[in-house]
Amino acid sequence: MVLLIRFLALILILAALVPDGAIAQSSAAGSISGRILSEEDRALHATLTLSFAAARGYPAPPRRVLTGTNGTFTFSRLPAGKYALCAQVAVLESSPANCPYVDTCAWGSGQSPIDLAAGQQLAGIVFTAPKGAWLNVRVADPDHVLPQAVPTKGPAGMGPELQLILKGPDGLYRHARFASQDNGGRDYQVAIPLKTAIGIKITSTVANPFDQSGNQIQEKDEVGVQPATPAELGPVSFTLHRKQ
Repeated sequence: MVLLIRFLALILILAALVPDGAIAQSSAAGSISGRILSEEDRALHATLTLSFAAARGYPAPPRRVLTGTNGTFTFSRLPAGKYALCAQVAVLESSPANCPYVDTCAWGSGQSPIDLAAGQQLAGIVFTAPKGAWLNVRVADPDHVLPQAVPTKGPAGMGPELQLILKGPDGLYRHARFASQDNGGRDYQVAIPLKTAIGIKITSTVANPFDQSGNQIQEKDEVGVQPATPAELGPVSFTLHRKQ
């Protein structure tokens, strides 16, 4: 009985030490809900990621949800703040042959951040998934310097024999996805946004890369692409020759 009384007294002391603001914050959680649509207003299946739009003073991992019926999504129990929303459309969603949905978590969506007040239940958000174009990259390997690549669902691995990366206008780097390999080289593919300047960088520790015109590419060099329409984006090819 004495132990129980002491335990209850400890609980009361701890409760008194908790700031009133902390209790208010827990009861003032907000939510953000809406739908993800194509440019033709068709509901899409996707994975949506919500994160703070600006850095905060403590770790805040992003939250992810899968869309429900009719492309709906909901993020609940959110503190007040400014949020950024991005989406990765499911591969099963159909689109024209050379107009894939762009991964806006990698390239950005262009949509304005969402302001959420304390306790606000913000509904009716419409996220429009942009379409881009397929960038196809062929890396010819006549000297057979590249090892056999292991197919993956994610970005291609970066090995010393070949590093193929894309630099966006924000200065950040992305990786092209490995598509296939044959006796003549490798093929890569990635969906890129339209009207966006992108630099392709290729380096190798065992070979010298050359561009489509036969010019040797230095480590600092970039091959630029900026298609306004999918029809403007042709395949890009490089050739590797073993270093002597």
